[in-house]
Amino acid sequence: MSCNPQLMLKPQDVVILLKVHCWQGNWTYEQLALSLKTSTSVVYESLRRCELSRLYHRNHRRVMREALLEFLVHGVKYAFPATVGTLKRGIPTAHSAEPLKGLLSVSESIPYVWAFSRGTVKGQEIKPLYRQLSDVIEDDRRFYEILCLVEALRIGKVREQELAIRVLKERLYE
Repeated sequence: MSCNPQLMLKPQDVVILLKVHCWQGNWTYEQLALSLKTSTSVVYESLRRCELSRLYHRNHRRVMREALLEFLVHGVKYAFPATVGTLKRGIPTAHSAEPLKGLLSVSESIPYVWAFSRGTVKGQEIKPLYRQLSDVIEDDRRFYEILCLVEALRIGKVREQELAIRVLKERLYE
């Protein structure tokens, strides 16, 4: 009797999939792994799980945008709930960062951040979907902003989530 364990998405799969989306099919497994400071096998297995979850099409090397949007809007906060930590120095995220920060008229007293030793903002830490996230977003503004929108879905109140959904739709279909 063979055992067929069910493959489950991991938080890093969302990050890898969003990076693939940002690069628009112009990448190799090795390039993707280097940009995310991980191994080629991790990237390969991640995209394999995404393909089985119908979030990625391997033959066409593209993200299934509608399925991904549906998962992000309705599932990411349940599958990978955000945990808020203590005050840390870091990089602003969720609705404490662009593109949402400029769209909200109310400023919060304590921003949300991903902990990062070279960060310039002190705020409440959100544990990111990917451990090395702060190290891999520095050179890719588009990637950073999409991840901030996903964090707003994980941690934001209804108003922030609705705004994040609207902007995320625009970003996924541009």
